[in-house]
Amino acid sequence: MIRPATRTVLYKEVISQILEMIKTEEWKQGDRIPGEIELAKKFEVSRNCVREALKALGHAAVLESKPGLGTFLAKDALRSIHTKELGQFLRDDTSLAELLEARLIIEPQLARIAAERATEADLGRLEAAVKRATHAVRTNAYSVQIGLEFHMILAEIANNRVIIRLFNSIADELRVQRGVLILSHMSKEDLLRELREHGEILACIKRRDGVRAGELLATHLRTAMRILSEAQAVGKVSSRGETLALRS
Repeated sequence: MIRPATRTVLYKEVISQILEMIKTEEWKQGDRIPGEIELAKKFEVSRNCVREALKALGHAAVLESKPGLGTFLAKDALRSIHTKELGQFLRDDTSLAELLEARLIIEPQLARIAAERATEADLGRLEAAVKRATHAVRTNAYSVQIGLEFHMILAEIANNRVIIRLFNSIADELRVQRGVLILSHMSKEDLLRELREHGEILACIKRRDGVRAGELLATHLRTAMRILSEAQAVGKVSSRGETLALRS
């Protein structure tokens, strides 16, 4: 049952209550959810607050928008929640900067390993991931899950279960926190630039130049950290990646 939202960070409580309704099957897979106006009245918050919550849930692949039809509960929404893609965001104190720093320690080495071990099939998967993400940005269908796919494949190429599990745990927290950053600070051009960098890293992996691939990936992640720092400097996001000013 929907209750009026009372916490200081209202959109997070809206997210929390929506998650609870999904877990208790008040909202079921494939259901069309109420519109912004109706939800704003029930939660007793602004439409902007509801919009921020719905966008974050959309980027986390819990909700999906169908043009002309409305917003629906995604096919794998419950699975996403059970694997804590959003649960960690609501209760973990890990900052976005810490997540990016952890990736900076791990991922350049993954790029070097990929240059040594990647098969033709692996290279095809990486190339397809770059193309899929680029198309998603250009068609306004981008999600953090799509953006992380390239990095997930690099982890899988290492074929090390410890590394894969470690990267998965980082990615679980990153999905929603990064989604908020995208909503608040990154433009379409920023995202396309990131994906061009993916392409440059892939080109090095294809040439079996692991040293250069690792260097480019480190630069790629440092750029993401710089963007976060700039967002914090202008007050758009907190250290945890939360938006501080809601947009209309």
